[in-house]
Amino acid sequence: MRGALWLAFLFAVAVVLALFASSNGGHITIYFPPYRLDTSLNFFIAAVLGVFLVTLFAWRTFAAILDLPKQAAAYRRKQREARAIGFLSEAIEDIFAGRFSKALKAAEAASANAAMSETAALLAARSAHRLNRWDLRDQWLSKIQSPEKRQARLVATADMQMDSNDAQGALATIEQLQKGGARQLFVQRIALKAHQQLKNWEEVLRLSHILAKREALHPVVAQKTIQEAIGKLVQEKSADHEALLRIWKTLPAESRKASRIAQVMAKGLLAVGQFEVAKQLLEESLDAQWDEALLELYPSCIAPGASQLALAQKLEGWMTKYLGEPALSLALARVCLAQQLWGKAKSSLQSVIRDPKAKPAMKAAAHMTMAQLHESLNEPAEAAEQYKLAAKVYSTL
Repeated sequence: MRGALWLAFLFAVAVVLALFASSNGGHITIYFPPYRLDTSLNFFIAAVLGVFLVTLFAWRTFAAILDLPKQAAAYRRKQREARAIGFLSEAIEDIFAGRFSKALKAAEAASANAAMSETAALLAARSAHRLNRWDLRDQWLSKIQSPEKRQARLVATADMQMDSNDAQGALATIEQLQKGGARQLFVQRIALKAHQQLKNWEEVLRLSHILAKREALHPVVAQKTIQEAIGKLVQEKSADHEALLRIWKTLPAESRKASRIAQVMAKGLLAVGQFEVAKQLLEESLDAQWDEALLELYPSCIAPGASQLALAQKLEGWMTKYLGEPALSLALARVCLAQQLWGKAKSSLQSVIRDPKAKPAMKAAAHMTMAQLHESLNEPAEAAEQYKLAAKVYSTL
């Protein structure tokens, strides 16, 4: 379409020029004393245009001849760049293919080009790292000095330091990055691994929450990491109830409800006498999801001498939500036993013992609790019988 338009335009110009030339009868006289030149105006215009075009062509030809050395240099530079790009491509492919020796040689060849030397140095450092040549890796990294490549160098350095179990070095490198304002998820994941290795559990907990919130960790991995960090912190702060309360308050709502996390945290809180906080934590989790391990801890969430009626009411509420769970009857029996509600405790225990869905360990625990009930009622014969039944069940486990 464009060619047809240009052709039409040229025809139109030709028609206009033909009309102008045919109707133009003008003459022009040029005096060169003692000479005189007479010619038509059309010829004069054509001659001037011809001279202009010839001069322009000659000038462009001359300029092109003078520019030949520059063009040759540019051609050679482009050839070198093309070769360097080819070496870079080969190095990247070899790194992904696990051919690190070949990748190192290709990166070395690419580094001969000044424009790509630092990019090639990054690839060479990565290849040397995979070959466990730490000194050579550091030499290549030291060649990257431009501000534009600073972040890439530091991130690569931190990653490789962590890969070689240098957690302190990785954190020092990450600190340099963060001074420059870098907050990439990848860097935070490196920091998480470093703090795990150094057992900085508070930082592990903080970073795990950040990464889980931004979906940078798989939910299962995040929960396992948070559970591990809380477990270690509970061990470290086992005598510091204020520290445990501080940890509990910093937990997001979803972490508080996670079964394994709630279990570890509740055990730590109960150990330091924070019964009400442990009770609240267990209730939040059990309201969200069923878990027998949490229910086993629940009867312990009342301080010695305090009323457990609130626990009994909560358990009865769960019985309507989680129908047919014998663990609820066992927990209710323990609460009623502590409140000396003998009849309610006995009927709950009997329902556990008779329930075909109850596990053997649960039935054995029910017999043990029933024995304690008979001891409280000063019925030693019945208590001894229940202990025998519990021992018989335990022997089958």
